[in-house]
Amino acid sequence: MEEAISALKNEGFIDVLQYVFWDDSFDASKELQELIISKKASGKIGVLEIGNLCLNQETHNRGIDFYLRCLEGPQNKTTGYNYASHCPLTLANASRFSAAIASNDSIELLSFEDFTGDNMLFSKEGTFEFIFNAVLDGGVNKLLFAFGPSSNNILERVCTGRSKLATNTTLRGLNFEVSKHDADPQPVHATDDEGMKKLASVLKVNRGLKTITIPRAMMTNVGRKYILDSLRDNTTLSTLDTTKSLFVGEDPPENVEERKERVFLQSQIDHHMMLNRIWKRCNKNNENNNNRTTISIDIYPDLLEKLAKKPLLLFLFLQKDHPQIFTSSYERSQKRRRRRSMRVMKKRRINNVAGEN
Repeated sequence: MEEAISALKNEGFIDVLQYVFWDDSFDASKELQELIISKKASGKIGVLEIGNLCLNQETHNRGIDFYLRCLEGPQNKTTGYNYASHCPLTLANASRFSAAIASNDSIELLSFEDFTGDNMLFSKEGTFEFIFNAVLDGGVNKLLFAFGPSSNNILERVCTGRSKLATNTTLRGLNFEVSKHDADPQPVHATDDEGMKKLASVLKVNRGLKTITIPRAMMTNVGRKYILDSLRDNTTLSTLDTTKSLFVGEDPPENVEERKERVFLQSQIDHHMMLNRIWKRCNKNNENNNNRTTISIDIYPDLLEKLAKKPLLLFLFLQKDHPQIFTSSYERSQKRRRRRSMRVMKKRRINNVAGEN
């Protein structure tokens, strides 16, 4: 605590400040709390990580009050926040979290960690939805959830119900982590292929997300196939990792064939990401105007060959660069009729003038 207080009083920038408190240490660290709050308008702290481990409900609620004072805006230049706890949020407090997020337009990273491994933090119905939709409405850039192996329903709540993720365009990064606590006797197995199926449906229409990280423990190859199939219709994702490992020996068991299939499916996912990045580069606008960056004719053959591996991208590219290709036969015939009619009318006018003379 003394080291943190000294750092806050000095002029240097603090990349990450982690402050974890229990019942007996919360009141003893009042000076540290006030210093943290006093520095939020200066941008001295890049990322603030708060761990509220108080068991006494009154002290725990005061810990929430402190975190919300740190989080709320509008004069707030801290860009990253993590909140960790082992107690469930109430609907009233979830509503306060939502209001604090809405008041702060400087948040780039927001993360939540469940210390119990049982998804206690959002166990009360409606609490997660309050916060998640505030994140989507508030323009938060990146969101991370860290939870234990029994927290599978988080993914379903991200993708269904009152979630606005499918149509959201502001959230750029969505990361999941599955943690194994020291008290857990077994490796973490949290596979949720049905959740992956719902996420795949979202990815078909979402046009905001750029990066997604999903631990290997959250799916089997069935889930990876759902994700892979959805990428045919996605043009905005540039990074999607479905093989992130936990600690050695704690990933789900798999035989040789399963491992080979996992590696192959991730390679196909990576291929889609590569094509999306190519599309992003060739479709990039100049900063000062709305004209697309000129593409050299020399690279057209290679570019078209790459984009042809994902038909949607080739269609979009040709539609932008050569819109005349997509003029319907009806429109073309109408134009021909109009031109022919104009020629006939012109000829009639000429004949009429000649007859009068």
